[in-house]
Amino acid sequence: MPTALITGCDYGIGYEFARQNAEDGWRVHAICLDDTSQSKLGDLGGDVHFHHLDVADPGGVHALAVELKDQAVDLLINNAATFAPDGPGTLMLPEMDEFARVMRVNAMAPIYVADAFEDHVADSEKRLMVFIGTRSGSIGDNGSGGHYAYRCSKAALNMAVKSLSVDLAARGILTAVLHPGSVATETRKGGQISVDVSVTGMRTIIDGLTKEMSGTFLRYDGGTIEW
Repeated sequence: MPTALITGCDYGIGYEFARQNAEDGWRVHAICLDDTSQSKLGDLGGDVHFHHLDVADPGGVHALAVELKDQAVDLLINNAATFAPDGPGTLMLPEMDEFARVMRVNAMAPIYVADAFEDHVADSEKRLMVFIGTRSGSIGDNGSGGHYAYRCSKAALNMAVKSLSVDLAARGILTAVLHPGSVATETRKGGQISVDVSVTGMRTIIDGLTKEMSGTFLRYDGGTIEW
């Protein structure tokens, strides 16, 4: 039985990854920020394990890694993310503390999660680390500006994943950033595609990852995105 560890499973993309993988017979370790999500995850059936954790808390991440020390993780999906509301002025910057919070959750936390679970992934058969990014983090694709905290955090995540692809290659671990598309979720009503279509597409990409694709920025429906 393959095992997935997925962050940000309270709703949306993370929840759908948990649902689809559980449905396909995977053991799923689902990390949620809200402890009330436990019942919803429990309703999925299958081999789903709920973990209440803030991924931006390094002590909590380390404790979970120790708790699961004997559990190989075939697929680590760093999905948890946050956004900052627009502030005043031409640049609409949020307060600096809010900007830092977004960087901590979106850019820093995934790196520390990857570090904490490196051995778990290396001990598995598939040895995959996937990070849910966005075209908003692409410098080459930025033609509209704005959303500084979110864009900067996701661009930083891209750099981190590229470095991870180099530093973890000797252990046979593959990494990739996936753009899920413009997805309609509970917190983003204006998305153009459904969450099940996005996740199904990303799972197809994940299934086809090869050594040559490690450290790349990929679309949910195929193809690459410029950094």
